[in-house]
This record gives sequence, C-alpha cells and structure tokens, in this order.
Amino acid sequence: VQPTVKVSGKHKDGTLMLHCQVYGFHPRRVDVKWMKNGVDDVPTYETTHVLPNPDGTYQIRVSADVMPGEDDSYSCYVDHSSLGAPLNIVWEPEQPSSWVTPVVVAVVVVALFVVVVVGFLLYRSKYQYSAIFTPPDPCCAQVKTGAKPFRSP
Repeated sequence: VQPTVKVSGKHKDGTLMLHCQVYGFHPRRVDVKWMKNGVDDVPTYETTHVLPNPDGTYQIRVSADVMPGEDDSYSCYVDHSSLGAPLNIVWEPEQPSSWVTPVVVAVVVVALFVVVVVGFLLYRSKYQYSAIFTPPDPCCAQVKTGAKPFRSP
C-alpha cells in the first residue's frame, strides 16, 4: 500500500520546525528524511517510530529544526517498496488565508449598507417631522370647511 505524505512547518523562536507525516503504507519498512535544496544534509529526528495503524498499515513522523534561509528549499524524501520512485514533497510556507479577503469585503459591504439605511431613516424622519409640525404660513392658509360662515343676527 502506497504511503500518503503531508508536510508542515511552524516558525518558533527564529527556527523552523518541519514535520513530515507519512501514513497508510504497507509493508513496514520506509525511508523518510528531510532534504535541503535537494541535498540530504538536514539533521532529522524521528518524533515517532514506525507505528501500526488499526487497519494493518503503518505511520511515522519525521521532524527537523532548521534555520531557514531566503533561498532555501526543504523537502521530505520518502522511499517505500510500493512506490515506483521515491517521493520528494516540497514544504512551502503558508500563504495568508484565502478567507481574509472575502471577510473584509463582506464587513465593508455590511457597514456601507448600515450607513445607507441609517441615513435614509434619519432623512425620512426629519422630512416627516417637518411636514407634520411645520405650521402653515398664516398669510396664505385657506380654511376649507363645509360650514357656512357665522353671521350675527
């Protein structure tokens, strides 16, 4: 059974902690190591020995602490009998999450919507207030009623 490989890295105190998780392989024997710029010169340590899984396959995690340089490339080398050729999985630094931009856009749209609604409500309430409570100009007001003018006898 061919192995599945996942690589990860985390910056801590000026060093880069690299982890190579290899799992789901059978038979047990596997060669896993970290490489720098395609050369096997990264001191690695196994954080776990080859461990069995309940389904009869195996797993291992190999880690390395490195001082990353700007042009350095790190990859996890995996050789297993089920593979036609060894795997070389390159670790790539995490990019900013893709969810940040949509969230920022959504917040801006909602904020603009709230400003427009509040502005509309304030305008409308001011207009209605002035229409209801503005007294008519006495010189131009006409009283229209159905009653006849009162005349004294």
